[in-house]
Amino acid sequence: MESIFCAGGIHGLRTSVCGKGAYVLQVKATDADDPTYGNSARVVYSILQGQPYFSIDPKTGVIRTALPNMDREVKEQYQVLIQAKDMGGQLGGLAGTTIVNITLTDVNDNPPRFPKSIFHLKVPESSPIGSAIGRIRAVDPDFGQNAEIEYNIVPGDGGNLFDIVTDEETQEGVIKLKK
Repeated sequence: MESIFCAGGIHGLRTSVCGKGAYVLQVKATDADDPTYGNSARVVYSILQGQPYFSIDPKTGVIRTALPNMDREVKEQYQVLIQAKDMGGQLGGLAGTTIVNITLTDVNDNPPRFPKSIFHLKVPESSPIGSAIGRIRAVDPDFGQNAEIEYNIVPGDGGNLFDIVTDEETQEGVIKLKK
């Protein structure tokens, strides 16, 4: 009898920027043949599509990363086609397949960067204290919380004249007049 996977489509998550050999998940197929009769019910696993990114242990069905430094910012989703073949994978064995969708989750591996090194702002003398005098924006290619930016003014701003707060909606730094 052919090998049957326990679940139709399988989904796995793996942390971004993981090293070679990192565990992703384990697939399992069953075979209705009598396990006491030779190799008929012995299932072996292989990857039909998804190399060179992933490897599979032919005996256990454990899927691992096959390349170092897989990075979500480069490629986030992978579709891996797995085959389970009975008779120990020998010629004449029957096979079943399943698709495993693997999504790399994000880690905070990129610093925010400004698109330019100097921003020029003009402040009218009549600007009231606390008023917004300009906005700046940094970009972080990470995702979700890892892409949230907090702005600070480093010491030496010329007499502690300015303050900066992060606009939560736009992730821009809003510069305000402090004195």
